[in-house]
Amino acid sequence: MRNKKLMEKVIDLDTQVLQTREQSVRVMIQIAIIKKAFGVKNDETNKPVRDYEREVILSDDEIRRQFNSELEFLNRVNEKNDFEKIREFKNRVYYFVDAVRFFNTTLADEFEKKISVKTP
Repeated sequence: MRNKKLMEKVIDLDTQVLQTREQSVRVMIQIAIIKKAFGVKNDETNKPVRDYEREVILSDDEIRRQFNSELEFLNRVNEKNDFEKIREFKNRVYYFVDAVRFFNTTLADEFEKKISVKTP
């Protein structure tokens, strides 16, 4: 992925005015996985952006493990029948998938299939 496109996304997420708790959670989850996947350091958003090809440093398996952790949290919440928490954790899973879709549509599609099977 072009570093310029990546950094535009990171800076956009990083500078959003967060007006709701839900928006805050969405931004936190998305920026975390995107920065971790590409090894973006916090201070990079304060520097001029160079344009070059930037590789994903997390393997698909590492990203899958993180996704599966999100699903495990959702499954634990489902067992408690707390509908407010279920909605919150289901949204977290979808935010994660949206972030992955930014840089790996094949993996995001795989995750969406898992969601439809695992969640009610």
